[in-house]
Amino acid sequence: MVSPQSSAQPPRSTPKGGLRAVVIGGGVAGLAACSAIAPHVASITLIEQEPMPTEPMIRRHTPQAPHVHALLDSGRQSLEQLMPGLGAALQSAGSLPLRVRSQWRSHDGHEWCAPEDTGPVVLSQSRPLLEHVLRCRVLALPHLLVQTARVRGLMLAAGAGTRAPRLTGVSLDDSDGQRRQLDADIVVDASGRAGDSLKWFEAAGLELPPEMTRHPDIRYTSAFFARPAHTRANPPSAWLRPAQAPATQGLVMAPIEGDRWVVTLIGRFGASMPRDEDGFRQRALAIAGPELADSLASARMLSQLRGFAIKSVRFRRFDRKASALPLGYFPIGDTIATFNPLYGQGMSVAALQAVALQQALSDHTAPAVQQTSYLTAAHRPADWAWKIGGAVDRAYAQMRQQEDADCDHFAERLRLAFSASVLRPELRGQIDRVLHLLDAPEKLDALCTEPV
Repeated sequence: MVSPQSSAQPPRSTPKGGLRAVVIGGGVAGLAACSAIAPHVASITLIEQEPMPTEPMIRRHTPQAPHVHALLDSGRQSLEQLMPGLGAALQSAGSLPLRVRSQWRSHDGHEWCAPEDTGPVVLSQSRPLLEHVLRCRVLALPHLLVQTARVRGLMLAAGAGTRAPRLTGVSLDDSDGQRRQLDADIVVDASGRAGDSLKWFEAAGLELPPEMTRHPDIRYTSAFFARPAHTRANPPSAWLRPAQAPATQGLVMAPIEGDRWVVTLIGRFGASMPRDEDGFRQRALAIAGPELADSLASARMLSQLRGFAIKSVRFRRFDRKASALPLGYFPIGDTIATFNPLYGQGMSVAALQAVALQQALSDHTAPAVQQTSYLTAAHRPADWAWKIGGAVDRAYAQMRQQEDADCDHFAERLRLAFSASVLRPELRGQIDRVLHLLDAPEKLDALCTEPV
């Protein structure tokens, strides 16, 4: 079992010369970033507000952890590229590879769709297990130090000529409450949804990135269940019935490690959520229908109910202010964009961005060019996910109150592609590649046979 390094312990190996890196945040994005930059820096300090756990567990700063967490195929492939053998390690620990549509079953609003294999593979596991396996890989890096602290600001020096300031490190409060400074040439900001990034920018007098917001108004209530013995004989399946307009309630039931299910109930736009086990079971059975009634009714609940709510999501366009960003600053994951969690995009976008970071640092170009190259590449999958989520959500009148021509255009393309796939089932695989962020949304243009 991996034990996090003490904040007083130096890195196990510190090559002479080279770049010093700080990664802010020890979640999925931060861990992926550590792996991405490891070959290109002399030392990495990973800063996390709470001590790194040595077992799979729900961390205090990840309130979304008790709910369904699956890696889209793009995220699965990206993490494997960063950490070869990770998929095998996850599966050895209990993660389940599920083939989209054949084992990751979906509901079309009328009935459960017939199983078919369209190509992409989803990895299904609890969020604590995924983070634990990632930590085991990252904490083994020989030049990495874990620091329990909270970042309070960015340290800057004047840039050359008209160039924006240059990062020289971060200021932080350590675990003893002492304010100190940590020198760095590169700062990867994976502080996430609740991070203080914009406060640091304001305090330093930096220009804030343009920001787009939406208000999908999502509520979750989840619980873990023991999978009944009679369901373990066959290959496991996940069942996804998202809230589809005009309905405001949905369900996801996914198999995870330990012969368990995580069952997540979804409510939108003020839909009430159950508060006890009886209410939870009744709601789940009503949404799932007779196909899952026996399995749900006989499953033993293993946990208390956990709730989570997201009123709004946002997309910060750091790429549009690249020349104004401090040299050496690399945002990633939820620091750039948060998404409607119904579509499972966040972790996979972060993994794709980590690959983009690795590729940018691999280019032997000037640091400013590396930074601009990264920002362009990192915002590409975020833009795809933003378009996809926005397009699907446009089915709700509440989500059409904001004008969004790009999403309206893509929503129409998606509708036409699904319509074409009724007569041409082979198109579903191409649609799924877009939905799994393997292909750009523009790929749907070729599938549309009707004029827009």
